[in-house]
Amino acid sequence: MTFLIQRFNTAPAPSLPEESDIPAFTSPALGEAFDFTVAVRLSRLPSDRRSQWVPEREETDRVSDLVRQTVRATTRRHSIFEPDTAEAAVNEALDRCLAGVTHTDPAIICRWGARAEIGLPEEVKEIRRAHLLNMYEIEARAEATKLRVEKLRDSSAVWEGLLSEATGSSFARYAVRLTEDPENAAGIFEQMLDARKEEAGELLKLVAEIVAAQRTAGIYDLVLASDNALRQAFERLGVPLPPADPDSMFAPLDEIS
Repeated sequence: MTFLIQRFNTAPAPSLPEESDIPAFTSPALGEAFDFTVAVRLSRLPSDRRSQWVPEREETDRVSDLVRQTVRATTRRHSIFEPDTAEAAVNEALDRCLAGVTHTDPAIICRWGARAEIGLPEEVKEIRRAHLLNMYEIEARAEATKLRVEKLRDSSAVWEGLLSEATGSSFARYAVRLTEDPENAAGIFEQMLDARKEEAGELLKLVAEIVAAQRTAGIYDLVLASDNALRQAFERLGVPLPPADPDSMFAPLDEIS
């Protein structure tokens, strides 16, 4: 009789809150070594009847128990380290469970909805914090290494260009010294001019020797002396020369033997 009264009661419903929170509880995770913390908000959904049945305390308690059972059965299938996945699965299970509860449990008259929020215990949070910090350090070191390699590559390209220019210019070493010691520009310029004068003097000396040899030697001696003198001049100036042909009549005797 009470059931019929509840089903067909048309008395005006008193004003009651449409939502209420189930006291927070714990629910085991996969393996049952850790427990999720669970908070659930219970709500009465609109009914298609002309008047609303106001649920009694017994009905609210039955719905709360059903919610807890559903949550616990669902979280047991999910790892404690995957709270997002567990929360989505729990809410899907609650939607399915409460959608047909009025047909499976005569004591539940109203239509109900529930939304669960899954949390982690403090010891698991500590593990996740340590893991995230470790991952951040690894990623930061990798980024620093990548940046260091890129800068080293850029620096190497700059030095390679400088060395390439230096091999083709007699002024390169003085330019480098000016870069390192711009305050001593006058002294560096003076040293450069002195070096050039010395090189020019040596070249003139070699030319004079060639002229003298031409005046006193025969044609063979003249050609041989000229060849040797020119080779020495180029060697002193730092100009690379190919080796003499051993089959040539002007080749040195030590190379022929």
